[in-house]
Amino acid sequence: MPMPESQLDLISRIKRKLRQNLFLSYLIGCPYPAPRWNRCVKRLLHQLEPDAKVLDLGAGNRRRAPNVINLEIEATPEIDIIADGHLLPFKDNTFDAVISEAVLEHVHSPDTVVAEVYRVLKPGGYICVAVPFLQGYHASPHDYQRWTASGIVQLCIAFTEIESGACAGPTTALHWIFREYVGLICSFGSLLVAKAVSLLVGWLTFPFLLLDVLLCRHKDAHILASAVYFFGKKPD
Repeated sequence: MPMPESQLDLISRIKRKLRQNLFLSYLIGCPYPAPRWNRCVKRLLHQLEPDAKVLDLGAGNRRRAPNVINLEIEATPEIDIIADGHLLPFKDNTFDAVISEAVLEHVHSPDTVVAEVYRVLKPGGYICVAVPFLQGYHASPHDYQRWTASGIVQLCIAFTEIESGACAGPTTALHWIFREYVGLICSFGSLLVAKAVSLLVGWLTFPFLLLDVLLCRHKDAHILASAVYFFGKKPD
């Protein structure tokens, strides 16, 4: 039986309100370790010139570097531009790099968004994108799809691949499903209660996620990964 629309709307409004505060945004997110992804993004930002133009597509409440332009669909304290990724408000060949973390599952046409990223990147510009594979439903405000490691490579086929693979590992996938499972069991039919219990269980069992620091190094971690990533380059 589908969840009542009123509950989904209420949860969406609560999330939007909490995201206005950096600490509360972090708290409700129950962040997962993604060492390979974090190293990839840091390496990219380090290798670019200080005056390089970088777009963070779906930035949330973070600012990765002073020269990064933050774009979101709604206002939060760190956002520079409010826009839709399906139609980016920039000229062709504008950016040296575009970063997008946990965004494409929330758009109805990821192919269109990736094509827009290609358009606004300069020749030789970089794309760095992370998407979910084995994760529970998490609307923001919608949640449409998942990708395997080969699936995200195919989505970004127009770019020259530099590296790809698991960025949030098997322990994260298990942890996400376990906490949501416990939340449903203890929900008494209320989605609000389910989400609250899930969040509590997530934080109480958070130390187990440190196993992914090791497991993400496994060459086959992508087959049970919670999330995968792609780092590539627009052809010159």
